[in-house]
Amino acid sequence: MKKAILTQEVLNQYIDLHKSLKMPYKLTLSTYTARIISNYCDIYFMKAEQPVRVFAAYNKVKLDCKKVPVAQIKTSTLQYYSTAFQHGDFYADEIYNIDIKSAYASILYNDKLISKKTYDYLIKLPKMERLASVGMLASKKHHYEIDEKGEVTLDRIERSETSDYFFYCVKRTSEIINHVSKHLGEAFLFSWVDGIYFYQNNEKASISAMKIITDYLNENNLKASYDKLTEFEVKDKKEYYHCRFLKEGKLKYFNIPKIESETKNAIINHLLTKSYN
Repeated sequence: MKKAILTQEVLNQYIDLHKSLKMPYKLTLSTYTARIISNYCDIYFMKAEQPVRVFAAYNKVKLDCKKVPVAQIKTSTLQYYSTAFQHGDFYADEIYNIDIKSAYASILYNDKLISKKTYDYLIKLPKMERLASVGMLASKKHHYEIDEKGEVTLDRIERSETSDYFFYCVKRTSEIINHVSKHLGEAFLFSWVDGIYFYQNNEKASISAMKIITDYLNENNLKASYDKLTEFEVKDKKEYYHCRFLKEGKLKYFNIPKIESETKNAIINHLLTKSYN
């Protein structure tokens, strides 16, 4: 088996070559790798996107988790975000955002799924690398078999045996978020993965809300970062809410889907390698 650095261009060239030769082949794709097997070649591609320490961190997490069984999680029940928007547009001069720091890593440690040594290794990583390390728990391989006509004759997904540990983190995070949103009451606007967004019409009420959230997170051995977002605007679209605002003077925006079930896979894939902010 030959190994090489993966780029989309190189992968496409191999696919086109097999098509031109009218040669059947097998293709396996994952987040970071690809493999093509045929009578012509057996080549394994590795994306050069993540440093070795990311995979080292993932291996530490995986080895710890496998020592502590968790119940199978029904992905259809998972909640990645929630909104309190009513139909119609919304605007506020300023709102507040609270993000739970290292949420998934902290949950794994607090719930005794990973050791202190592994947790310390994780939180020393930059945010993007830490997200990737934990996200690898839910990695999956997509297997294809392509015939001589270039048509797919097999399409199968192989999910990681550690997927439920990742989904456990999602479940616990949503439980924490939902608890906080109930305390906020009408001040709650929406949540996004491990972030909580709320609006208060005066500074005193905002300080009180932040204290409620901080106290609850401290009780659960969780830390958070706090941001004030200005010129916060929501446009009610047919299939999503379009949010735009200024954060530290820089324009930010994202869409919150109205139908969660249609976007879960996209959010999971996003969490594997990217920040959701």
